Amino acid sequence: MSALRSFICLLPLLAMIGCDLQTDPSVGSEAAPANAATGRQDGAALLAAVDRGDLDAVRRLIGEGADPDTRIRGDGTALIQASRRGHLDIVDLLLRSGAGVDAASRGDGNPLIAASMSGHQDVAERLLDAGADANAVVAGDETPLINAASKGHLGLVELLVAHGADVNLGVDANMGEWRTPLNQARAQPVRAYLVARGAVEDGRR
Repeated sequence: MSALRSFICLLPLLAMIGCDLQTDPSVGSEAAPANAATGRQDGAALLAAVDRGDLDAVRRLIGEGADPDTRIRGDGTALIQASRRGHLDIVDLLLRSGAGVDAASRGDGNPLIAASMSGHQDVAERLLDAGADANAVVAGDETPLINAASKGHLGLVELLVAHGADVNLGVDANMGEWRTPLNQARAQPVRAYLVARGAVEDGRR
């Protein structure tokens, strides 16, 4: 009976400890969702600053710990967004801050694809100098050269080929449609340039 009375006396104390554990945000898994939410908020703020070309805000957010490689559906990463918008100063800052030069986001491509599609040759050159892969394939977004060729950006096509882009590198897209730089090119100067470098319509090996 003495042991039973001791156990009964301890019940209120055990209940108090249980309440403390439930309410303390540093215990268990409570801290992880909070940190994840903060990371998403920081990433969204970073991409918003990139979108409006606010270099000072981007610098501040990176300094406060925002992850430059955070992916947001529909926007991609900060470097993808900066490359798409042609913000060369922000591209430079993000690269210095460790942003992945080939970090991809399905539906948004990668930085070089974004620059090639949008026609920002100065940005594409900076990315290539930083080690971007001219033959990177992103599912659903093809390659930098296919995008540059399809948009008629001859200067970008020449730049990519000069950096090793394969004129016959094709990909499956849109329910099995086979796409190559040449069969996606519509502008005659781009087609002529590609053919002169050995491109063929099908490109399959």
